[in-house]
Amino acid sequence: MNSLYNHALKQVNALQRDLEKFETGEDTSVALQGQITATVNAFKRSIDDYDAMAKKEMIDVKRERAFARVTKFREDYDTFNRNFAQLKSREEQLSHGRNRTQLLERRQSRVNPPVEHPYQAASGSPYLQQAHAYRERDFVQKTGMHLDDMLHQGKAALDNLYQQRTSLKSTQRKMLDAANTLGLSRNVIQLIERRSSEDKWIFYAGVIITLLAMWAIVHYLT
Repeated sequence: MNSLYNHALKQVNALQRDLEKFETGEDTSVALQGQITATVNAFKRSIDDYDAMAKKEMIDVKRERAFARVTKFREDYDTFNRNFAQLKSREEQLSHGRNRTQLLERRQSRVNPPVEHPYQAASGSPYLQQAHAYRERDFVQKTGMHLDDMLHQGKAALDNLYQQRTSLKSTQRKMLDAANTLGLSRNVIQLIERRSSEDKWIFYAGVIITLLAMWAIVHYLT
């Protein structure tokens, strides 16, 4: 039992060391994450084996001490799992923020040449990277909200233009009926029809301009 207990303690120390590297940003590679996962699973098996041996212990004092160690190991196991999950989630958010930053920088480089930052060397700090990623995430969220508002406004403008066109057609029909009823001249009726045709082209032009504006917003701001 002592050898298994010492082996479990070594696994605890290894997990603490690797999780500290991951948390400080010293090593966030996929290889380290896989190593932590493997050690956590091995630690779980060691706990189960030690628990099975503790149940077979004949001396009461040793059995109770072994059960206390099992309880402590299980608490450590839960803590390691929880911390590892939180660190992986944070790393995924940081990675997503870096990808978004690179995408925006590539889009911006099409218009403006890149400018060398005088303190670029300091940006390698994990804490500065994390803060930058959080600011980038807030910027992306706010930009998405503005884009949604603009798209909603564009859709409302199209609906308004459609309603105006329907109203104009209805008004034209009523005016022609009234003109026929009143016996107006053919020239007056042609004038009304020509004005209605102009209104129709104005409607189509408004639709095209609105669609182009929405396309430009989506293309250049996303």
